[in-house]
Amino acid sequence: MPSRDRRAVRPERKQLTKGEASQEKSGDEYPKCYEAALHYIEYRPRSEAEVRRHLMFKRRFTDESVSRAVAKLKKLKLIDDTTFSEMWARERVSHRHKSSLMIKRELMQKGVDGTIIERVTGHINDEANALRAGMSKARHLKDLDYPEFYKRLAAYLGRKGYGSDLVRGVIRQLWESRMDGGTGK
Repeated sequence: MPSRDRRAVRPERKQLTKGEASQEKSGDEYPKCYEAALHYIEYRPRSEAEVRRHLMFKRRFTDESVSRAVAKLKKLKLIDDTTFSEMWARERVSHRHKSSLMIKRELMQKGVDGTIIERVTGHINDEANALRAGMSKARHLKDLDYPEFYKRLAAYLGRKGYGSDLVRGVIRQLWESRMDGGTGK
């Protein structure tokens, strides 16, 4: 099947003079920016900084239009960094077994304020989460000897962001419970 030339499908753009271009930018940009922001947050919740970066650098809207669109989204409570961070941390702990340190890094990359990050991640129990993650992975490693069990489980927990001391303790606990017949005594 021959490939389709996308340029042939797009309608031709009208060439604007400099004056018309600046007038169009200032007049029509905000509604387009707001629509682009709504479209961007439609797929999953986003932090304010993510929305700003997307609109300014990827979509190339002006700072004024982006500020107005973000302000409207915040007023409508469609963007809220605290709610976003709580949801993000909850999902990362329950489904991906990430450590609080890893979640902090991810939220920092998403542009969330440090005080919000500390408040949201402060209650995360890394010990319990590492044990739960280790138990989940250990089921797949039941036929391995201790060195291989240790190596694979330590690598898995390390990728999740857990520290080496915590990892050693969790692995020792899981290995001992396995030797006790899996009763956890």
